[in-house]
Amino acid sequence: MVLALFGLGAFVGVRMGGRYADRCPRLVVGAGGGALCLGWGALALGAGEPVLACGLGLVQGALSFGVGSTLISQALCAAPGAPTLAGGLATAAFNIGAACGPWLGGTVIDTGGGYRAAVWVSAGLVAVAVAVAGVLKGTATGG
Repeated sequence: MVLALFGLGAFVGVRMGGRYADRCPRLVVGAGGGALCLGWGALALGAGEPVLACGLGLVQGALSFGVGSTLISQALCAAPGAPTLAGGLATAAFNIGAACGPWLGGTVIDTGGGYRAAVWVSAGLVAVAVAVAGVLKGTATGG
């Protein structure tokens, strides 16, 4: 059920992300990334509550794919002379994350962290990504 709701949320996230990515991509990525991090933390804390877990599955799907699709569109915009290369690199980066995230989550479960620890790994990875994006934004704008 939660995976189905995540998938429905992903559909909504791509549609909504697409609507707002052209107008305010930094807001979508910044606010969406922050909300995504908080949502993973909320899921880690409330995973034992079925209604909360289902609701957060939907929300996290929407946020994940809204932010993700916006990031890919920004990669394409940043490289107008090589959009195929930019799209390929952006997709490769997401695939690396799709491999490393579950590996890290499984590692913390194997070391005795429990199943919720894997969700905390998700929150931590998003927090690192948001922090790196903030640093890069500061260097790109000179501040």
